[in-house]
Amino acid sequence: MGNRYFRLLKNIKLWGENKNIKKRNEGASLVYVLVILSIISAFSINFAYYVRQKKEMVFLKSQKENKVEKKFLVQKENQNVERILNKGFLFDGNTVLLDRKERYFDSILKKNGQAIEIKNLIFLAKDAESVGNYKVKSIRDSSDNEYYLPLEENKVYSELKVVFARKILNEEILFQEKVEFRRLSSLEVEMRVLESGFL
Repeated sequence: MGNRYFRLLKNIKLWGENKNIKKRNEGASLVYVLVILSIISAFSINFAYYVRQKKEMVFLKSQKENKVEKKFLVQKENQNVERILNKGFLFDGNTVLLDRKERYFDSILKKNGQAIEIKNLIFLAKDAESVGNYKVKSIRDSSDNEYYLPLEENKVYSELKVVFARKILNEEILFQEKVEFRRLSSLEVEMRVLESGFL
């Protein structure tokens, strides 16, 4: 009888401890869940930040590559001009030599009977292309007044900045000339290039 009483007391005591253990386990589970959620949220924030940084890096890299590509294209155009100045090029079965490098950008060749004429693009229609496939993009004077094609051949203009453009591999290559005009006679006006170069 005594043993039964002690066993009953022992079981009641253990049953109470088991309840506390269950409550303790429930609290620990909640803590684990909170820890896991905070780790997931920290990881998500870091991942989103990483993706954003990566996107910016790719954008900057592509911008840098475009700049290098344009510089490379300008270098190739310079080499092409040098080659044409030294060796000339074929036009209507004849080898033609250019007297200056600007002709590659600003002039076109035309046949006048048997003779070959060099005409400047600023005296021609807007869609005319130079020897190097450049077109006139803009003509402005020092006061930023804009001029439109074609200009008059026998007229003295103030100093002009002429920009020529060509698209190569989706890059626009720009070449600029600063030109002045001087009257030689009542029928003749000389145009002279003061400065020139790529923009």
